[in-house]
Order: sequence, then C-alpha cells, then structure tokens
Amino acid sequence: MDKYHPEAILEKIGGCGRFQIHLSILSHFMKLPTVFTILLMVFSIATPKWECADDKYIMLGDRTLQITERLNSYYSTYNDSVNVTVEELFQRYNISIELGNYDNHKNCENRNGTRCSTIEYSTEMNTIVSEWSMACEMSWIPSTIASVQMCGILIGNLVSGQLADSFGRKSPWLGSQIILIIANLIAYFSTSWLMFGCARALCGFGMGVFLTVQYGLVTEVSLSKWRPWIIAAPSWPFISCVYSLINFLLPDWRKMHLLTVFLTAPFIIAGWFMPESFRWYLSHDRQNEAKDIITIIAKRNKHPISDDTLDELLDLQKRHVVKDDRKYTVLQLFTSRLIRITLLSMVNWLALGLLSYGIQYGIQALSGNLFMNLFLFNVIIIPATFIAIALCTWIGRRRTVILTYFVAFLGCLIVGIVQYIETDLRDSLTNGFAMFASLGIGVAWGPVQLVTLELYPTVVRNIGYGYLNTVARLGAVIGPQLAYLNTRVPGVMYFICAGVGLCCIIGTLLLPETKGVALEDKIKTNKVIDQPDNDVV
Repeated sequence: MDKYHPEAILEKIGGCGRFQIHLSILSHFMKLPTVFTILLMVFSIATPKWECADDKYIMLGDRTLQITERLNSYYSTYNDSVNVTVEELFQRYNISIELGNYDNHKNCENRNGTRCSTIEYSTEMNTIVSEWSMACEMSWIPSTIASVQMCGILIGNLVSGQLADSFGRKSPWLGSQIILIIANLIAYFSTSWLMFGCARALCGFGMGVFLTVQYGLVTEVSLSKWRPWIIAAPSWPFISCVYSLINFLLPDWRKMHLLTVFLTAPFIIAGWFMPESFRWYLSHDRQNEAKDIITIIAKRNKHPISDDTLDELLDLQKRHVVKDDRKYTVLQLFTSRLIRITLLSMVNWLALGLLSYGIQYGIQALSGNLFMNLFLFNVIIIPATFIAIALCTWIGRRRTVILTYFVAFLGCLIVGIVQYIETDLRDSLTNGFAMFASLGIGVAWGPVQLVTLELYPTVVRNIGYGYLNTVARLGAVIGPQLAYLNTRVPGVMYFICAGVGLCCIIGTLLLPETKGVALEDKIKTNKVIDQPDNDVV
C-alpha cells in the first residue's frame, strides 16, 4: 500500500482498534429504531382474524321468530321471558333451520349476498386494519400506506446522499434519529388512516436518511480486511428477532410506536459524541480538521502519533492526489469511469428492495402465527450471515453475492410452482421455501452493500450509495403491491422475484471483484498535480 494512502494512516494509528470497535458497535445498535420502525409497518397493516357479523344477528332474529311460532303450537301464551338459550330451544323442540354452505369468515358479503355492514375483528392484536375497519372496501389502503412509506425512504435516500457528501456523515446520521422520533410520535397520535399515512411517509424519510449514511462513517475509518465483518454483521436480523418477541408481548400498533420513540432517544445522545470522518475532510482538502480527528482516533486506540509524523503523512497524501474543488452530484455516477458499475449495481439494489419487502409484507398471508413467522424468517439469517462474511473473505465479494441471489431465485421459483400443485403440504412448502428465499435476499444485503461502498471513491461514495438505496426503494415501493397482488393471483409475486434474482446473477458476473482492494478517495484521472518539490512525476 502506498504510504500516502489514507489506509496507511489507519495502519499507523492502530488499524482496527478500540475506536473502530466502539464505533462499529454503535452503528449496529443505531439500526434498532429503523428496524423497529420498518417492521412496525408490517405489523400495523396486518389483518387480524375477522368475520362478517351481519348474518349472525340476522340468523338469531330468524331463529327467534321460528322458535316463537313453534312454541305457540305448544303453549297458548308465550313471551320473551323464557329463560333458555336459543340452542336449548332448538334441541328441546327439535327446531331446525337450513343454514346452507355460507361461511362468514373473511367474507365481505352476508347470507343475503349484500355488502357486509358489521365486521368483527379478533382482539388478539390491534392494527390499523381493525382500528379503521379496512378488511373489505378499504383493503387496498394498508399496502398503499406501505408503498407511501417506501416513497419516503426513496426521497430520504436521494437527499441524504448529497448532504452526506457535501456536509459530512455525522449530521445526517443524527438528523435521521430525530426525524424518527417525531414521525413515530405523530403515528402514535394518529386519528385517521390519512394522518397515519403521512406519519409513515415521514418515518420513511428518516429511515431513508439513516440507511444511506449508516455505514459511510464506520467504513471510512476501517481497513479493507475488516469491512465484511463490520458491514455484514447480522445486527438487522438479530434486532428483528427482538422486535418479534416484543411485538408478540405488546400486539398494539400505537403502543409499539410509542415504545420506539423511547428506544430511539438514547442513540441521539450517543451519536452526538461521534467524530466526523477524517477521510471526508481529506477528500475536501480540509487538512486541519482531518488532523484533529486522526489524533482523537490514535489516542482512543492507544497508538499515539507525533505531530511531525502526521504532518508528513498528510503532506504526502495531499501532494499525491489531484486537486479537485468540484461539487459532485449524482451525474458523476454516469460518467465513463463509473457508468458500468452504476447500471449493474442498480439491478442488484432493485432486487434487494423488491424481494425483501415483497416477501416480508407477504408474511402476514402465510399460514401460522404472524409473530412466529417474523421471528423464524429473521433468526435463520443470523448464522447464514456469518457464513457469508467468511465467504466474502475466502472466495471474494462477487461470488458471495451471486450465491445469495441464487438461493433467493431458487426459493422464489419453487414457491411460485407450489401454488399450482394440489397437495396437502402446500402451506408447509410455501412457508419453507419462502423462508429459504428470504434467507438468500436477507443475507445478500451485506455483501451487496460492501461491494457498493468499495467500488465508489470517497468523493461520491455516499452519493452512489444513496442513489442505489433509492433504486432499492423503488423496488420496495413495488414489493407491498406485489404482496397484495399475490393474494389475488397466487404465486405471481414469487415468479417475478425469481426472474429479477436471475438477472442479478448475470449482472454481478460483470462487476469487478473488490476483495483486498483499498478504497479510492478521488475519481481516477490521468493527471496528478506536480508540487513544487517535484516529488510526484
């Protein structure tokens, strides 16, 4: 490695020391508000067990009338004070009524074929569907709110990428947590589904900001060999499992929003003490600020560095890069040197959003308990993620990404086919292979994020990461709608997801391998600046 490269500076101040470990732990714990908020949407729009109650009361009235007529044949007088149940009267006087094959479970019509006017929901859980009775005419609203939230994430991705590359990594990181507190409070106090939808859009914006900048800071102060462990650590599925347990114990959408607010507050305090990325300062030619941050890192790692040595390293670094005062935008991602990386990465990120949120929002339609399914779909990702991390180091990032997409492709394909096979095991096979597909796409996030961060130079890293996150959210907007469509046309979502997964496998083959490659800070050009001392040719 060149002695003027920023990673040489990291080696001098301890490599992966206490500072990097503490920052990495904090960055993963700071996912908690975002994980809770995004899974809250899955629970909030879930449909509890319900039935049309119209026919229940109509049948009771008909039975009472028939019972009265039969009783009059036995007694000369009859009044409503008979102290027996309807069922007892049926048995005592051998009264029957033709009920037919009508089933009022999840039926939007009553026995007469007219629209059900009274729906009763199970009290096992309280969601917005039961709160504002969305089971029938308003059944399109929950999935639409989920898509609106994804639009908020999309906008957050677009805005935060530019902000993080223009004004630093730390401010957007903290700002996202403040936005999540405000948005979850608004959701808690919602008095209508429209107000709730607006709150979830704001939640989406906050999550979009965080998801864009979550790894930028910790990646830029870490060495290449440690990045797979830092980025791909399975904190997301672990926190998801914790959420599933808490949500099982507290199955109320309002209370869960309030709990998320209280859990978010401590991270704002902790994040306040994080330093800015010294590489961001260097990429913007702010040497003095970078020097201060490097000194702080060195002290925390117990690898102090003298001012003379640091000045020498920074001077070498400054003289061996192209001086560039440009303000970078998303347009730089489509220049000749980056366009291939950007277009191929767009396919991978679109699949991350489409498959992840399509399968995730489809969990509520699977057989079994919602909370148990949420737990199982996430807990299996934890050990698999450690395997993926090791694979990133052993066989490379690109092959690992291909493997994860193949698992997702195979699982989705089988689930789609099973929907058209008559078998008593259909529900079990659907759940099992949907979980298998979820395992593949869940593990894929880490390697794909790692490859993206390593492919783009520092000056456009957050812009590129934010833009590709935006592409993922386009897929995430479509995902809940596919899950809704899948309830009408069984298997269609999984066939589409399988096709997208196959495209990712082909596209990833054309991306360069980044294993062992040092991060670039500037977009490569054919020029260097020759300083007065002529050290650079």
